[in-house]
Amino acid sequence: MKKTGSLIGMSLVFIAGVLTGIGISAWKLDLRATDVHQVQKGQENNPKEEIKARISEIEHILESSPNNLQALIQLGGDYFDMGQYDKSIQIYDKALKIDPKNAEITTDMAVAYRRLGKTDESVKLFRKAIEMDPNQTLAMFNLGIVLRDDKKDLPGALKVWKMFLDKASDSPHAVMIRPWVKQLEEKLGEKDNNRTENQTK
Repeated sequence: MKKTGSLIGMSLVFIAGVLTGIGISAWKLDLRATDVHQVQKGQENNPKEEIKARISEIEHILESSPNNLQALIQLGGDYFDMGQYDKSIQIYDKALKIDPKNAEITTDMAVAYRRLGKTDESVKLFRKAIEMDPNQTLAMFNLGIVLRDDKKDLPGALKVWKMFLDKASDSPHAVMIRPWVKQLEEKLGEKDNNRTENQTK
């Protein structure tokens, strides 16, 4: 969803983790990290009822202006925040028909697919978003999580997170990724060392 926030307008989970220290425990390799979608400025603390009211208003706008891209993006984000991921995907699909090369919408659509457990679709869309925009670090962040936690592709996760650090070493999410990269390097290094030892026996 093309939210006006900056990998990267921050997700509530990440902000809460940083503020309370919970995020530190998420650095352990054996824990699942949450994926991140972009949050629209001013939306972070909206209660469910306010989001429901906005959904109704936006749907009314789209009745007379169905190709209103910003309205579609907002609606997709609101459905996402309500946990209605199927509807969110449907709206993002409409938005991408209007703006097919929008990497941010593609990224958020990928996150919605991941929330539904459709990891193959999610990976495909994250990679597509990165192809659209090589600086789409939010897609890199999330792709690494899906590869590591869902697909068990540790080399793939390491590669994409290193790419993230090359692009956004000063971003808040880099603080999370650096320990993950270190842990993956150590874990993969141990595997390589074990394989070498076995070959020499």
